[in-house]
Amino acid sequence: MIITKKTMIKISTVALLGLSSVGSTWAADTTCRGMGKQVIDTDLRFSLTHSQIPGELAISTHKMRVAGTQYKLESTSQAKGFLALLYSGQLTQKSEGLVDAQLGLTPFYYAEQRGKKPVAESMLNAETQQVLFKRNGESAPYEKGLQDRISMIYQIAARLRCSADLKTGDTLTMRVMSTGRVGNEVFVLKKAQDLTLDFGKGERRVSTLQFETKPEDAGDEIVRIWYAKDLNWQPAKIEIQDADGKALIQTLIGVGT
Repeated sequence: MIITKKTMIKISTVALLGLSSVGSTWAADTTCRGMGKQVIDTDLRFSLTHSQIPGELAISTHKMRVAGTQYKLESTSQAKGFLALLYSGQLTQKSEGLVDAQLGLTPFYYAEQRGKKPVAESMLNAETQQVLFKRNGESAPYEKGLQDRISMIYQIAARLRCSADLKTGDTLTMRVMSTGRVGNEVFVLKKAQDLTLDFGKGERRVSTLQFETKPEDAGDEIVRIWYAKDLNWQPAKIEIQDADGKALIQTLIGVGT
C-alpha cells in the first residue's frame, strides 16, 4: 500500500488505540491526566536571529488549530537579508495528527521544507505501524507518545498547563521523529528566569521556566526553550545551538492573529 498524506489524515482514533504500546514509560513521565484538553489553538510571532550574524533574519509564525480530535500545526519563517540568500524564501515545518485525551499531541505526519528544496516528509503507515521517512526511504516502528521536531515544543506547553509541578533538574524524555530517523530528546528543567519581551507596545517582563536538551552525542545540537507562565505557558524563546556553539534564536514578539 502506498500511503499518502490524505490517507494519513483519515486515520481514526480506533487506529491509534490499536498501535504498539511501546513508549508507555514516556507517557507516564511526560503526560498527566487530561493532557488533550491542554492542547489549544495558538498564534505566535517570533523574531529570528543568529548568534553570529547581526540583525533580524526572519519573522517566524507558529499557528496551531485544533478541530475535535485532530490538530494542524505549522511554523513558517519568512527569510530576509542574509538568510534569504541561503534559502530563497520560506522555511516551513508542518505537523498533523490527533489530540489524544491522555497523551496530548499525537502526530502522524511531519514535513520540512527549506526554500525551493523538495519537501521532506515523515508519516505513519497505520497498517504496518511504521513511520516512513520519504527523504531516505527508511522506516522505524511507531511508538505511542512519539513527537516530531515542532510538536515536541507544544507538547511540553500542554504538559505545563496540565501541571507545572516540575522542579529544577527534572527531565521530560521524548521519542522524536525528524525527516530521517527517530531519536531521543531529553529536556531538563534548568531554571526559572524572567525574560523581557517587546510586543511593539513597550517591553513586557514575563516569568519563564527554561528547558534544555541533553545531547546524546558530541555533535548533537542543543535545544533551549523558555516557557512563559504569564502567557499560558506558551514558548517565549527558542534557541537551537550547534556543536560549534552557534545558535539560531526565536524570540516572541506577538501573540494572537
